[in-house]
Amino acid sequence: METQDDALLVSESDNKNYGTVSSGKSSEPSELEKSRDFYVLEKQPIKRICGYPITIPFIIFNEFCERFSFYGMQTILTIYMTEKLLYSNRQATVWYHKFVAISYFTPLLGALVADAFIGKYRTILILSMVYVVGNVVMAVTSVGRWFPEDITTSQDGSANYQPQLWGPILGLHLIALGTGGIKPCVSSLGGDQFLKSEGTKLQSYFSMFYFSINCGGVLAMFITPELRSSKCMDETTCFPLAFGVPAVFMILAVLSFVLASKWYVKIPPLGNPITDYSKVIWAMLTRRKMLEDNFGIKKVQDTRQLLRVLFVLSPIPFFWALYSQQGSRWIIQAKRMNGKLGNVVIKPDQMQVFNPLLVLSLLPFFEGVVYPLLRKNGLKVRATSRMVAGMVFVALAFVVCGFVELSMEARVATWNEDNVDDKRTLDTLDPEHQLHILATLPQIFLIGCGEVLTVVTGLEFAYAYAPSSTKSVCSSFFLLTHAFGNVITIIFTNVTDRDLYLYFMWAGIELSAAITMFIICWHVQDSLDRSIQQMHTQPKLQESKVPVK
Repeated sequence: METQDDALLVSESDNKNYGTVSSGKSSEPSELEKSRDFYVLEKQPIKRICGYPITIPFIIFNEFCERFSFYGMQTILTIYMTEKLLYSNRQATVWYHKFVAISYFTPLLGALVADAFIGKYRTILILSMVYVVGNVVMAVTSVGRWFPEDITTSQDGSANYQPQLWGPILGLHLIALGTGGIKPCVSSLGGDQFLKSEGTKLQSYFSMFYFSINCGGVLAMFITPELRSSKCMDETTCFPLAFGVPAVFMILAVLSFVLASKWYVKIPPLGNPITDYSKVIWAMLTRRKMLEDNFGIKKVQDTRQLLRVLFVLSPIPFFWALYSQQGSRWIIQAKRMNGKLGNVVIKPDQMQVFNPLLVLSLLPFFEGVVYPLLRKNGLKVRATSRMVAGMVFVALAFVVCGFVELSMEARVATWNEDNVDDKRTLDTLDPEHQLHILATLPQIFLIGCGEVLTVVTGLEFAYAYAPSSTKSVCSSFFLLTHAFGNVITIIFTNVTDRDLYLYFMWAGIELSAAITMFIICWHVQDSLDRSIQQMHTQPKLQESKVPVK
């Protein structure tokens, strides 16, 4: 599930900014820390409830509703495109990953606007309204009889109205802008409500924030598929309701956010570190001899260490390229399977619920059992080794997925051999002859293991090895890897029309990326370790007083 990095990325960068997490020697409070305490104590002393700022419950409820809205819409998106908009499987895959890619490119825009221009509060408020409009557009335009593109007749004789395409295209772009734009701002706004000395409470806040993300996501993944499969408006499906409920939750999120407006600590824009380090990197390429004179020794060394970290993380987009297909290709595969389990029918898009539940159970298992057992047997459990192993697990997940597809094709071939006059396809084979949908659980388990090893460890690696002044930049890059991964998916989706070939092709690509990461880590691990040791043992280098140009 994509929610884990949403909370952890920002929480790590917040902890760095606000002095609640330290990976080395303590340092003087940054200007942001001083400003933050000044605003909490002097400018905007706020009320507290149970020892926490009164704004925290509003922020957590806002995040719960927003995540329900996002995952509720995203969960049924592929089914909506194939069954209502009548997109081909390839078209639906491309549009799904376009949406996810934009959703993870726009956080950079949101962070830049918040940090450099209008602050977090206004950024969240404005882009949340854009978000609401996008949800409403998706819900209203899914009423096919209001915006009919075409009308077909279902097998039971009921009318099936195909909605016009402009609605989802407009709605998805607005939602992507809204959800991505507020992503780096909401949790950090919550962090702004605490004093620098309230490290324990701040950590508790991020735990509650992360829990609200998973609660919202899991509930939405279960509920919206049930809503879209019900009948309404004389049609066999009810996508207006399935999109409408997430829209209502997003409206509740905005109301919750606005209700606490008078109590928020609102720190003014203080500049964006991404732009500063981009200038140093550009200077490295154009005027290397003047670097330390213009930017200071520490900033130059930090930038070089940052580039080493980003080099190690460069294969991560290939992880996301496969991981994100749980919401596209894997749903298309599940549509062709038998979901009946006793008196219950498991919907294809409901299979996504297993991932977050599985990951939440695997996290303590790996931390409490797997890693200690490996250390006990004398094996080093380095972050880089875990990330490589995670990518191998994801490759194996797609190998299993390919064999599942092969079994499905074999069932179709057997039917066609026995029924020459009634040939079927994967889409038209009767449910009783289809492979059961629970056959996908092994691949879900493997990709869950890959997520724990790659995503969670990747966040740990970025935080541990990045200099303290660049941790937020690393967090932003990690979000970008998600975006680039979905772009890779779009590029390779058109290679072949046969899903079987695609699954094995993706497994090969991921394995190649894992080997590439292994080679990169082999070459740079020692230099990374030396740099970390120097950061902890050398006296603090003085920054140049020359401003960044």
